[in-house]
Amino acid sequence: MHNKLKMKKTLPFLIILLFVQLTKAQENTSGTVKYEQVVKLEIKLEGDAAQFADMMPKERKSNKVLYFNPEVSLYENGEKEEDQNMLMNSGGANVMIRMEEPENKVFTDLEKKKQVEQREFMTRVFLIEGEVDQQWKLTGNQKMVLDFPCQEAIFEKDSSKIVAWFTPVIPVSGGPSNFGGLPGLILSVEQDNGKNTITATSVDFSPVPKEKLEKPGKGKKVTRDEFDQIVAEKMKEMGAEGGSGGTQMIFHIKR
Repeated sequence: MHNKLKMKKTLPFLIILLFVQLTKAQENTSGTVKYEQVVKLEIKLEGDAAQFADMMPKERKSNKVLYFNPEVSLYENGEKEEDQNMLMNSGGANVMIRMEEPENKVFTDLEKKKQVEQREFMTRVFLIEGEVDQQWKLTGNQKMVLDFPCQEAIFEKDSSKIVAWFTPVIPVSGGPSNFGGLPGLILSVEQDNGKNTITATSVDFSPVPKEKLEKPGKGKKVTRDEFDQIVAEKMKEMGAEGGSGGTQMIFHIKR
């Protein structure tokens, strides 16, 4: 009799708690997330420029922002960092390095799992249409990102490994860059063994105006494979290796 009475008192409490959690989740389906992206740089210089190798920047930080609602999301550059220009002189050789952040955008239809990605590369703009097709595996690991409990998911393709941390507290299957498809918003991503990280710095659940979620339409339409081929050929021509960070570095070497 005592146990039945205790259960009668506990059950309404659990129902109220569940209702509060569901209501909170429903309120968390629209907002803005600010991220910081950190890309480790490995710059190899030859010839006259080799003497500047130790003076090269070791990483590049940039601000990103994700606008989202239950149907769509848009990921783009956030507040612009101060331009990182460097002029170095040694032994009669001058090296000017200008680091630029391309105007890349990723629009995701969360319901249809379709994406339109606007990519800028070497002053040219491309429009890539695709799908959210990452095959994530949940590890069971958990941690806090900001004040949100997150779960770990891993995606491996070829020799690349992506580690993402998502929170079911924000029941939107989006995330930074072109990552998504998980049962919660991705707040942190690690690529290339930590050489490229994207981490949320703030979350705001204020409603997002529709004009902030406009699908990009500027650029030449290409497939993902075509774009990758264009980048690979240009990098080979320049004697460089392409990275996944998106930062463009322009070198001017004079004697």
